[in-house]
Amino acid sequence: MKERILIYGANGYTGKLIVQEAKKQNINVHLAGRNKVAIETIAKETGFAHSVVDLSNTKALEQLLLPYQTVIHCAGPFTETAKQMVEACIRSKTNYLDITGEIWAFEEVMTYNKKAKAAGIKLIPGVGFDVVPTDCIAAQLKAQMPDATAIEMCFTGDKTSMSRGTAVTMAKNIAKGGYIRENGMLKNVPLAYKTKLVQFPHREQMVMTIPWGDLMTTYFQTKIPNIEIYTGVSSSVIKTIIRFRTLKFLLGIKWIQKMVRTKIENSVTGPSEQNLTNGKTYIIATVKNTVGDEITARLTTPEAYALTAKTAIKAATLLYDDSVAIENGYLTPAQAFGNEYIQSFDGVTVSFEHKKTPVNQTGVNYQP
Repeated sequence: MKERILIYGANGYTGKLIVQEAKKQNINVHLAGRNKVAIETIAKETGFAHSVVDLSNTKALEQLLLPYQTVIHCAGPFTETAKQMVEACIRSKTNYLDITGEIWAFEEVMTYNKKAKAAGIKLIPGVGFDVVPTDCIAAQLKAQMPDATAIEMCFTGDKTSMSRGTAVTMAKNIAKGGYIRENGMLKNVPLAYKTKLVQFPHREQMVMTIPWGDLMTTYFQTKIPNIEIYTGVSSSVIKTIIRFRTLKFLLGIKWIQKMVRTKIENSVTGPSEQNLTNGKTYIIATVKNTVGDEITARLTTPEAYALTAKTAIKAATLLYDDSVAIENGYLTPAQAFGNEYIQSFDGVTVSFEHKKTPVNQTGVNYQP
């Protein structure tokens, strides 16, 4: 039988959190990445075995994966790394998990569905905060409203800052603008295409549309044709984005991208230890149908990065559990682990509110 879990990119911010969670739960994992010094350091700290392999070395990567049942791929940006890892997983017959939130990474992994089925493996991208909570809540809302034609999901943290990897990914993709899904099709829109004020449990917060992974995963598993994803931001950030929309093409220039990445890597550190331990993330999601009925879900989770460590490790262990039947090929987290997977974690609360459109005496629905 194959060994259990390989964590690739174990030295990155989120990779380290996943490794630490594995240590806390006494789950044996093998660490890997391309940075020899960083990988050796975390291996020494945790006592886990390690390997140093570059993704570009396809033969060595395949040999690395061969003994393992599942890899948790943590080395982004995933639009640059998912292809190499997925192809190596197919050759080595290793299940593929990652922690991406990038819509184009989801799209690319989807294209390997048939090959994964033929190899007898599972491809489940987005097993972290991106996109476990939102994927599960979308599935639950769809189950409660099978005729839903639109869904919007808004999320924010109480005091969360982003990791270097997330910041680099955002900078890399900002030149593409924003996206929503309209009538089943991805639609390219300006950055901060829509903004609004949302009342979250802890405060009133401005949010703006972002090109999030759920534009792929929610549509793939629910077929709801109209999808908008919002994240909490300050009013000043929104104003800055709108002011510089016309200059977004600059971030598509390679030397400017490199300069931005260098600045991010030297300045962004991620959430503090206190925020990881005590922070919370809030999600409000609403589905609607053509007659105006609505169902709103309110979901509270632990801090996003801390939650990612728990959901990723649990996903890998579930794949190792022979008593859990999961089909092969491409799957979203909710499809793989069940619509209520997110509720299996401590610190998660969910509530639903139903709003029916009133019907007048002639049986015609109307909005008061």
